Amino acid sequence: MGASRSQRTRRGKDTRSMTATLATLLLLLGSVACDVTGQVCFKLGVGHEADGGGEVSLLHKVLHSPWIALGVAVYALEFVLWFAALSRTQLSIAFPFTALGYVGVVLASRYILNERISLRRWVGIGTIVVGVVLVTGQQLG
Repeated sequence: MGASRSQRTRRGKDTRSMTATLATLLLLLGSVACDVTGQVCFKLGVGHEADGGGEVSLLHKVLHSPWIALGVAVYALEFVLWFAALSRTQLSIAFPFTALGYVGVVLASRYILNERISLRRWVGIGTIVVGVVLVTGQQLG
């Protein structure tokens, strides 16, 4: 015998709720990914080492670097994703996800910029991830 109408309705609502939760999660993670990408672009735009040129040289880099321009464009996309996420969930749920930006920046620093990351920092990153999971839990929708 088939499912009753109330069971089908409940399953439909559960599916829509899971889809909404997944969409919110993807918006939040997309925002974090844009934040990380923007930061890497900014770092690539200003360079890895100090060249002793002072503020004038830095200002020239900032105004003329395609990496900086790309970083600004990625940040603009981040704002759109962030606002979309905020329209779907509570700020107290969404905001802890921004901590994952630190995790992403450290990972990108290590694997894209070849920076050395200490064991202590790796432990801190793990702590941040656990904290985000504890704070947000299953409350995205």
